[in-house]
Amino acid sequence: MSRATTLSTTIERLLRERGKREVKAWLENYMRRTTPFYGCKMPTTRACVKEAVAAASETRKRRRDDVSTVSYVEDAVALLQHTHGDAKQAGAILLCEHEPVDSLATPETLRRLEDEVLRGSHVNDWAVADSLAIKVFKKMWKNNISLAPLILNWSKDESATLWQRRCGIVAFVSYFDKERDRDGRWTLDDSFWEAIIDACERNLLLSPEERFTQTGSAWVTRYALASDDSAVRDYARDMVLRNGTLWTTEAKKSLVERLLARKSSLAKEILQL
Repeated sequence: MSRATTLSTTIERLLRERGKREVKAWLENYMRRTTPFYGCKMPTTRACVKEAVAAASETRKRRRDDVSTVSYVEDAVALLQHTHGDAKQAGAILLCEHEPVDSLATPETLRRLEDEVLRGSHVNDWAVADSLAIKVFKKMWKNNISLAPLILNWSKDESATLWQRRCGIVAFVSYFDKERDRDGRWTLDDSFWEAIIDACERNLLLSPEERFTQTGSAWVTRYALASDDSAVRDYARDMVLRNGTLWTTEAKKSLVERLLARKSSLAKEILQL
């Protein structure tokens, strides 16, 4: 048995052993029975991953193995392909908190996650999709900006799943929000902010009847609508109004969330679409 298989199996075993019946019931009810769970809350899931990684590291030290090429991508893919939601979340945690950036933020890793996780039926709820987008894909493009257009392009891919397209835009949810993300990398090129807003529109137009298409596009766009840059605000406003008949009430409430705090007249205009 390979080390990769051993690690992912260890994490799965820990999750199974530490899962609580009442947490399992709550999670499965919250996710509307779309995904089974062992019953681990996020702190427990994170602790299981950390414990398994530490044990594997100790084993490598005893064997005097070369640690310079350690990668957890194989294990993460195995966990993300698992049936249970807490195992999938463990896969995302393994990548974002333990995988070396040099091997995480690469076209090869992105292709593996796309081909072996997103293109299959392994991501089937918003919780896993958003976890991958915010924890993993965001970290990938921030450390290798050449990956940003590849991720964003999922939004217009008609062959992509609903969840892959959602990942493609939610990975940029904090792009316009400088108060939340202070690393200073806001411009990939002079027009990338336009590309993000266009991606939200493309995603909406591909399946406006889907709730999580609506909420994903609205979630990202609301930060553009509240941007300090008037060009960004105007571009986002035009996109929202242009598609006024498509937005659901839920999506419109999401779009105006930050505008309401600023008492912007645009909030009323959007809510009345």
